Parts: sequence; C-alpha cells; structure tokens
Amino acid sequence: MQPRLLKSSQQHEFVEAEYNGRNESGYEPIGDNALVAPDKAAEKTGGGVHLTAETVEKMSMAAETGVIVGLGSEAFRWIADRSREWQGPKPDVGDRVYVQRYSGQLLLGEDGKIYRVMSDTCIAAVKQGANE
Repeated sequence: MQPRLLKSSQQHEFVEAEYNGRNESGYEPIGDNALVAPDKAAEKTGGGVHLTAETVEKMSMAAETGVIVGLGSEAFRWIADRSREWQGPKPDVGDRVYVQRYSGQLLLGEDGKIYRVMSDTCIAAVKQGANE
C-alpha cells in the first residue's frame, strides 16, 4: 500500500508517521511532556518532482503533524498557564495531532527514527476519526 500524502498549512506534502502501538524510541517522556513521531516530508511531490535530500530534511523539520507515541504522567493534567485542571477530552498515545511548527527537541530513537519531545502545550489539536 502506498503511503497517503498529507498537505500541511504551507502546502508541503508529508507521509504519515508510522505507529504500531508501541513506543520503540527508547525514551519515555516525563512530567508534562509528550513524545511525538512527526510526519516526514515526501521525497517526491504529488506531481512527480523528486526533491533533494536537503529539501526533504528542511521540510521535515517544519512538520506540523504527527502521532503521539508517549505521554508523561502530568501531560494534559493542567491548562496552559497551570492555574487549573484540564477540562474536556485529553489526547492519548496513538492520536494523530497538530503541533506547533519547530516545537520541542529532536531525539534520535533507538529504532533509528526521529522524534520530538515537547511540552503538552505545544500540541494544539487532535485529528478526529484518525484512529477509527
């Protein structure tokens, strides 16, 4: 099955990050942090243009979507200013999410994949129906 191409807000095309239900990165986020596997920029556009490795890497750094692979014990417990408890549904491991561009720190997982560890406040939205 060929990966589905996604369009970001900047109209770049991305391939969804793979997630098999297990955190194989070798890292477990702590506190209010989340570990996200970001989507990767496509190496070829929908129109068939092959992109250079440098272009793919730069576009991948700007990925705004991905999948949560780990959550710290305090993630989504408090609202952004930490003044009161979170109300409403909470994102969970396996959810496809929209994150702030360039947010968090990059980690090279033990599985050879790139991950981003970020504060829960960097996650702005959950893709509805993505896990159905």
